[in-house]
Amino acid sequence: MRWLLALGLLLLAPVLGQGQEVRTAVTLEEVEALLQAWGFRHERMEGDGKPYLLLYFGDLKATLKLLLCEDTRCRALLLRAVFTGFTPEDRPDHARLNGWNREKLFSRAYLDEDGDPVLEADLDLEGGVTDGAIRAFLENFRDSLKEFTGWIGF
Repeated sequence: MRWLLALGLLLLAPVLGQGQEVRTAVTLEEVEALLQAWGFRHERMEGDGKPYLLLYFGDLKATLKLLLCEDTRCRALLLRAVFTGFTPEDRPDHARLNGWNREKLFSRAYLDEDGDPVLEADLDLEGGVTDGAIRAFLENFRDSLKEFTGWIGF
């Protein structure tokens, strides 16, 4: 019976491992290296005394902040895009953004304290994620961002 279990594990090993490192925290430098390897245009910025990344998705921009940090290792990522420049009559209202939150997955929308629409998404690394999961997080946000611009008439 043990040999059957061992054989099963041996056959599943390539599928389970996939040769990808599982990360439970990242540094800003590690994230920058991943972005560079995947061809995401970005630059390092500084705000409130903390570094963050500005990502460019075509003509759209989003910030990528590292959260839940101990020293330089952080256990969460936050993507955020703010849409400014709306006239008061053209600005999407709460009902429109609530519709996004009801119908869409992987991101959330709200009006910030200035009344500007915001799209956010976060990724918790604590349980362990692969680089592929981080890349999918970025790509999902990019796709949501493009769709959100149409949703709010930007």
